[in-house]
Amino acid sequence: MGVHFVPRGEGLLMRLWAGVSSEIALACDRAGRITELCGALPGAAIGLPLWELAIPGQRERLRRAFAAALAQEQQSDWIELALPGAASGPEWFELRIDPVMLGPDHGLGAVCIARSIEQRRRLEREAFAAAMTDPLTGFTNRTAFTAMLAHLADHAVPGCIALVDLDRFRAFNLRHGHAAGDRLLVSFARLLRQVTQPQHILSRVDGETFAVIMPGAGLGEAHASGAAITAALAEVALGAQQGELPFSASIGIAQIGQDADVALRTAELAVTEAKALGRARVSACPPRLRVLPRQVQLAPEPASLS
Repeated sequence: MGVHFVPRGEGLLMRLWAGVSSEIALACDRAGRITELCGALPGAAIGLPLWELAIPGQRERLRRAFAAALAQEQQSDWIELALPGAASGPEWFELRIDPVMLGPDHGLGAVCIARSIEQRRRLEREAFAAAMTDPLTGFTNRTAFTAMLAHLADHAVPGCIALVDLDRFRAFNLRHGHAAGDRLLVSFARLLRQVTQPQHILSRVDGETFAVIMPGAGLGEAHASGAAITAALAEVALGAQQGELPFSASIGIAQIGQDADVALRTAELAVTEAKALGRARVSACPPRLRVLPRQVQLAPEPASLS
């Protein structure tokens, strides 16, 4: 990273970046105080240290980046920072700092280029949300569910999960069509949101399978939550028109424990048991069927050829 030499003069940045409206330019002295500004920057003020522009939690990072630029310790690169904005909250910018020799009598300073990346960050947030959301129901999808379950297990957060599998859904699709099946899923998602607790995390993990993460819940509370779901579905089935398939679900519950994979497979076994017992019920996997963590299987040593 080289040090650029430019003559000292008023309006220096205006001449260097004239007509460049998408970028904001600042000149700083060796102490980091802003001496010139070209463009509108939230909270910017001549005479303030450059790092005072950032939100409190990021000021030290910006101060270190400024010191590294002046010391030529690393190649100048863009860094992303949140600067105090309007009432809507902080605004994100990317900023690059380059050392500049401001004439032979004025010593070393820096020129900083900043440009807003708020739109890009917004698009990234929207893309992330879309990647983690089931578009039909608005619940989180399987990717998000497994990530949240793993996070709770890794941090030893107590709780339970419930897998809710709609009974005879494939037969319903064959009889009434996929459009009707989608409407049934949307209706069920609405009902599930109504009968679960605000702290429960709802996901659609497969075509007709939903999951409820219940942080802090024991098996008794999880079983009661599952029973509330089956009771609500029973009321819907009673009001269904004659000839329609029953609208019910088989529910398997399991404690999260310290292994997310074990918790999920245990809940899946409990769903299988609930269906085997006649569907439309809640089941916890019995001890004799509970799964163990996957162990690394070592290949046996080859037999001796002697």
